[in-house]
Amino acid sequence: MKSALDQNPIFLSVAREIHASASTGKILEILSNLNLEGTLGGPLLDEIRSKKDTAWDFRSIVLLVRAVQENRQSLSQTYEEAMARYSKVNTLTAKRRANEEEVRLKQTLTDYILKIESNFEKNDRADESMFKELSKFLETLESADKLSEANIGSLNLSPKAVSSVTPILEKYEENLQEYTKLKPVLGRLIRIADYIIEDAES
Repeated sequence: MKSALDQNPIFLSVAREIHASASTGKILEILSNLNLEGTLGGPLLDEIRSKKDTAWDFRSIVLLVRAVQENRQSLSQTYEEAMARYSKVNTLTAKRRANEEEVRLKQTLTDYILKIESNFEKNDRADESMFKELSKFLETLESADKLSEANIGSLNLSPKAVSSVTPILEKYEENLQEYTKLKPVLGRLIRIADYIIEDAES
């Protein structure tokens, strides 16, 4: 398992890409290499907020974005499974009238699929906003070009940057809460869908 120090090259790469105003997708791709080592988004968020605004470190903020990303990726897998079940039920009812259970399932799946997509969109906007604010912070940093694996761990945000990213943390908190709630519900719907599909095919 990698220690925080071992992961400094990744944190540095993320900082450089943000400073260079790279695309959100490219930054997230590099970010996905970070090992969370059991770090959970909720506790990390609380830890960041508990610090004075002069002690918000760059690595913790980036790690939080990674934690949200991992939660999203986990839900995304379940989302894809739900989409597959929805498509299957649609296929089964394409040439006949859907029964009451199938109609209810399709409507419920649709509602939750749309809710998940809405949360993914909010997550996208939060990521874009976060990287934009971090880029602004790095632009004001006279020593930005001197960042290295040795000193990236001691990079703290300025109070102005903290003020700018604080509202974005609230968006991430909403994402984490929704992802936590949506995944088990979607899992139950998938199991129900499997029963209904099995009955329809028997």
